[in-house]
Amino acid sequence: MATIVAGRFDTFDQAGEVARRLYARHFSASDVSIFFLNPAGQHARFPIGGDMHADPGARPGGIGALLGLVGGLIVGGGIGVTIHRFGVQWWPIPLIGALVGAYVGALAGALSRMRQRRAQAQAYDARDAGVILAAHVSEQTADSAMTVLRNAGAEDIQHTEGVWEGGEWRDFSPLAPTQPATHQEPDL
Repeated sequence: MATIVAGRFDTFDQAGEVARRLYARHFSASDVSIFFLNPAGQHARFPIGGDMHADPGARPGGIGALLGLVGGLIVGGGIGVTIHRFGVQWWPIPLIGALVGAYVGALAGALSRMRQRRAQAQAYDARDAGVILAAHVSEQTADSAMTVLRNAGAEDIQHTEGVWEGGEWRDFSPLAPTQPATHQEPDL
């Protein structure tokens, strides 16, 4: 496993300038990699696209829809019977009322359950989109690379282990959370 230091920038120009600073500190071109990280959900991990089989925020929607369906069926049916009894004497009114109530109840139940879990569902958005600059470092050069990234305003700076081959971070996972650097180096 190789030791890798990485940071996120807004533009390729910013990352390119930082790469030049690293080259000035005797990093080779095969020790620095710049790539774009797509927004969450756009990493095409599945043949039809996306990162997951289902959105984690949508999972509680099924039980919410079922509960809403039952409640809506009862309320809508009751309203339909009331209209049939005291208003329009047409036999499908209670059935229509029950079906409309079931539909509205299922929709409202699903949406209310999903809204409650929205904050928890954001956990899979492990990394923000942007330009990633990754540098293959040794024990002697890790502090220097982190200082350069920090001084350049890199966000989500991390110090991690990974597979570095052909000048690229091969086992980078856009779904894995950032592993922040554990220690602070003095600015030079």
